[in-house]
Amino acid sequence: MVPPAARLLKQGLGVLLGVASLSGALLIVQSRSSGAEVAAFSGPHTASATPNPALYGYWLAGSDGGVFSFGSARFYGSAANLHLQAPIVGITPTADRGGYWLVASDGGVFSFGDAAFYGSIPGLGISPDDSPVLPRLNAPIVGMVPTTDGKGYFLVAADGGVFAFGDATFEGSCPGIGGCSSGVSAVMTDGSGGGYWVVTYTGNVYAFGDATNYGDPAVYLPYATQVPSAVRTPSGNGYWILFSDGEVYTYGDAAYLGSPFGQVQFSNPASAIFATSDGGGYWVVTANGTVYAFGDAPNDGDISAAHLNGPIVAATGT
Repeated sequence: MVPPAARLLKQGLGVLLGVASLSGALLIVQSRSSGAEVAAFSGPHTASATPNPALYGYWLAGSDGGVFSFGSARFYGSAANLHLQAPIVGITPTADRGGYWLVASDGGVFSFGDAAFYGSIPGLGISPDDSPVLPRLNAPIVGMVPTTDGKGYFLVAADGGVFAFGDATFEGSCPGIGGCSSGVSAVMTDGSGGGYWVVTYTGNVYAFGDATNYGDPAVYLPYATQVPSAVRTPSGNGYWILFSDGEVYTYGDAAYLGSPFGQVQFSNPASAIFATSDGGGYWVVTANGTVYAFGDAPNDGDISAAHLNGPIVAATGT
């Protein structure tokens, strides 16, 4: 007989998948020994009263390729059962939220739902940064963002190198301006689609194309703290920047709605920030899958009680 789902997770004996639920997470767990599947329901980590919770949802992505969906976000598949050549570092949705892309640190791109594949770094014949085979990346890929119309995407590397696919237009990169202040952690497109921002681990923001630099929190970054994630507002006229200690800084038309600063532990750092489609709220997620909701973002559950095969490294919402 297969043990209950919660026991499988805690003992590390099951493979976890997440599927949508309006008030929590339905966790489907496959036993490693028998292959049988059992389910467990997990409610929200913290209560968050919102007027229209069914309108929103989110996906959490693990470094092993697992994707966990909550609220109105549908599960379209994951890379957890694939033999990945490199860990997953990002997830980004299509414009209609009918699919998403996963990107790995070697630049491999995986498309699910209605997400179209427009190319990848390995597809260009470029090897990972740690490969002896030339040509190779100068630094690993750390993030991905789609173009405004969703018919292309940008990949950004830790050295600030930017790679454009589909209808994405290259507007510059850190190496092209002599380098950025430190390693890069995120990339965001602006509202017009004619520019983008590159954000470093030290909190510096660099604008390319017609993107406006609204400021950055580099001077406020505490010792031993990094910037793991940033997200633009729906208008593209501002952005939120997340510190690994949970603090959130706002620029342009981004509104400050709160943060989990003081609740996030050094051993479980904040790893991603992502906004609701109307910009009236945002979520912050940590490495173990704890979700904090602010503004009109509902907390539809998390996976903090589960045994994960890899930390949560990226997330995005509807």
